[in-house]
Amino acid sequence: MAIPYDLKKTNYSHMKTLKYNGQLIVALHILFWIISFNIFNSFFSRGIESGYSLDGFDLTWWNVFYISNAIILFLLLPFIWFVKGVNRKIKWAVTSIPLIAIGWGIVSVFFNNNQEIVFAVVLGYFLDNFLYVLIFHITVIAAVYLNITILIKRYFSQGKFGIYVLSAFGLAVIAGVLNYALYDLFIDLIFPQLFYISWFKVWELIMIMIGYFAITTIAFLLWQYWLMLIENREKAQHELSALKAQFNPHFLFNNLNTIYSLALKGDIRTKDVILQLSDFLRYVLYDTSSDKIELEKEIEIIRTYVGLQRERINQDITEVILNIEGEFKGAIIAPLLLLPLAENCFKHGIGKSKGIIQIDIQYSGHQLHFRTKNPVARRENVVNPEQGGIGIKNVEKRLNLLYPDKYQLTFTEKEKLFSVDLKIDLD
Repeated sequence: MAIPYDLKKTNYSHMKTLKYNGQLIVALHILFWIISFNIFNSFFSRGIESGYSLDGFDLTWWNVFYISNAIILFLLLPFIWFVKGVNRKIKWAVTSIPLIAIGWGIVSVFFNNNQEIVFAVVLGYFLDNFLYVLIFHITVIAAVYLNITILIKRYFSQGKFGIYVLSAFGLAVIAGVLNYALYDLFIDLIFPQLFYISWFKVWELIMIMIGYFAITTIAFLLWQYWLMLIENREKAQHELSALKAQFNPHFLFNNLNTIYSLALKGDIRTKDVILQLSDFLRYVLYDTSSDKIELEKEIEIIRTYVGLQRERINQDITEVILNIEGEFKGAIIAPLLLLPLAENCFKHGIGKSKGIIQIDIQYSGHQLHFRTKNPVARRENVVNPEQGGIGIKNVEKRLNLLYPDKYQLTFTEKEKLFSVDLKIDLD
């Protein structure tokens, strides 16, 4: 079975969204740590604190900022190999920059060329300032991602808030103690000549960890909420695409038969009915591609739909009443929300017994009120909304996605009369 074009387009759009979301989240993570690094680097830099200079090069805040970010960029360049979709030639060109710089530094040291610059930047600045902040962030980064990947997903997302708070506080204590021990115990073993000591007391480090947890947890939850909104939007688009793909083919066949009958009789209405059917199909297939459309268009297409149905049914048996009230100009609505409810009336309300199909549409004060009544034909069981494929069940799912807490939908069957009552607060 061939996949409808709209569904293919929806799936492709979903894959593109996932791809861009993945790239964006990586970029946001890198940006967050660069900002964090710069904040702590400006605080820890002994150049800023004491007026220290490297061979006459004053370490003002802006100089520290430029040098630090140049080193960060330098260290990040090789990671371009993990970025998908980048040409290999570009990857090699970018990677060659740090390789050339390292080679230049080695050559300068061995041949006594520009040794002062190499030692000033690499030894003077990197070891005195940059490396200190880099080591400080090791425990911070580890604790933050343990919180995001384990604690939030295992406890916070499951509603176990008390356990999450206790676990996060315990992790903050462990990370703070490890950070303190890293400077006062282990760094001396690795870099004995640097004489690194912790700038903070243990309780201060614990508070710093808690601060990082608070910021990153809020950011993570906001990002998850944003992804949920995107997913709901795409689900709504998918529902709409599926709705158009499944639109009742019997309607098309019945109207083609009606047109054929009119043509055999030489009825002058034939061309008007063809035009109405053409307008209707154009709307369903093309005009509904946007997330929102003008309410006037949706109402007008219901007029067209009802007009087409009047042409094919026996009006001596089934009377059709359409009442429309209100000023619709400027109002917008999600496409194909009302039309399936109108179709439901004719699909389940036409039988051999006399009956009335009534559709009332009112719009006032940003509230749309849509009501339908139709007899229940013996051959149909209308109360089960799952029957009919694109009936009430489909509309209700889309309403939950597009208008949460902004609609009321009720449907009842009483004395062989089926009623639908829909109210929507529109922007």
